[in-house]
Amino acid sequence: MSKPTVRTTTGAVVTLTVQISNVGSWGPDCTTDQVYRQAVESAIGRVRNAFAKDPRGVKIIGNPTVQAIATDMEKRP
Repeated sequence: MSKPTVRTTTGAVVTLTVQISNVGSWGPDCTTDQVYRQAVESAIGRVRNAFAKDPRGVKIIGNPTVQAIATDMEKRP
């Protein structure tokens, strides 16, 4: 007696962490809240644009992490 054969189809889900830099620049009058908010919006927009031609099965999950980098401004008299 032979064993029964089962045909299967296999799929996969891959989760990636992506770092996006150069998402904007802000002047000294911008609040930190504005920098964080706009940086997230810019990064999400770039990811969406990258997959615009074929967005099937692509979604953004998790919370973005933002690292603001501040530089000292030269004081002028």
